[in-house]
Amino acid sequence: LCLQWVTQNADAHGQAKKNGPLLWCVIFAFIGFLYALIRLVTIEYTSSILVSAGVFKTTTYDDWVRKPLAPLIKIAFDTLLWLRGGHSPNSYTYKVYEDMTLQFIVWLGTLCLCFLILWIFTNMCKACQRFIIFPNEMKWWGRLVISFDNLTYWVWFWTSFFWIGFNVFLAVKPSSFHFNNLGMMSFMLAATVLNYALIIANSLRFSIMESIDANEIAFLSMDNIWRANQLFFMVGPIQGFSVLTGTKNFISYLLYGQDIGGWSGGDLTQVSIAIVKYWTSMIIVSSIACWVYLFTSNPTDVEYQSRRPGCIIFTFIAMDVLHPCVYLRTVGNKWTKEEAAKMTMFQKLTCTRWWKSVLQVMILNEGTTNVFRYVAPAYNFMLPLLVFYNSYYGVSAGFTLVAVGAGH
Repeated sequence: LCLQWVTQNADAHGQAKKNGPLLWCVIFAFIGFLYALIRLVTIEYTSSILVSAGVFKTTTYDDWVRKPLAPLIKIAFDTLLWLRGGHSPNSYTYKVYEDMTLQFIVWLGTLCLCFLILWIFTNMCKACQRFIIFPNEMKWWGRLVISFDNLTYWVWFWTSFFWIGFNVFLAVKPSSFHFNNLGMMSFMLAATVLNYALIIANSLRFSIMESIDANEIAFLSMDNIWRANQLFFMVGPIQGFSVLTGTKNFISYLLYGQDIGGWSGGDLTQVSIAIVKYWTSMIIVSSIACWVYLFTSNPTDVEYQSRRPGCIIFTFIAMDVLHPCVYLRTVGNKWTKEEAAKMTMFQKLTCTRWWKSVLQVMILNEGTTNVFRYVAPAYNFMLPLLVFYNSYYGVSAGFTLVAVGAGH
């Protein structure tokens, strides 16, 4: 669908066809935001991009922005320095912190200014909405953003692969990072709270809609958070498979006019089940292999402290996907007590169906399911606290929380 829309081959009618070009406005705005974000973290500057573009003079910028903010930044710096107990050997000078803070404030202020300009221009379009096709209310921009997300969500299918691979890399190779523990803990807590707020709000909204339709009371359980974590780490291969298959089918349609309205290539359900089954099995086996390699590679104390957090976090990821993996591996397995009574212990140990029944009893029961259901939310809140115990948790855990949030 995305390729059809980009190449103007989509079968759109009415208002949907008129709104098609407006999606490009959202795309260019998103590209501009990415450029601003990359510029923020890669270029050292103390003035706004509006100054570089000649919109404001340097003296005007200094009088309106830099001079009023300098005393506030100094107060914040002195407060944080007092809370920290003075300078550390790795501390930078005040000038570095001032420029860094001012750079972020200017970046945030520029984004707010752009949003304000968009809001003003959108409301001005109400006066001439009969003559131009342009959103005259902010809610239309929200709907365009949702359409943009529906068309481009597949672009981020690689994030689950990357963050699983990143934790495996930290588990097998010693790494060192430099950051402030308090700042990293605050960042991780904020990411966790925002992530759960999005999940709960979306789940509660869906539950309320269902309750209205079915005349029932809205209900929100821990399953929403647990399933959201599972979803991020499980659907990456399926999305990647969909991207490859969709691209191949679109090329066939574009070059040969082949009908791509249906699916041809076997039972799609069985293909998806097979992909998830082998992918989740690989995650579980890899997590065990990381622990085995950690203890058999004779690491030094520093290497052990560096690699252990990666193993722990990767183990939590494996625990998230263990339940669906066992279910897909054992679904349809028929095993009765009468059949077990007729077999010797050696026959049971060499029987695949017996092992599947053991896994079903051990994993697919109410008690174990309840444990897994609460482990995911618990460890996401525990990870920020573990940063104080071992700073090596900071980068792996912090980036994993951000990745999971973005994946949702």
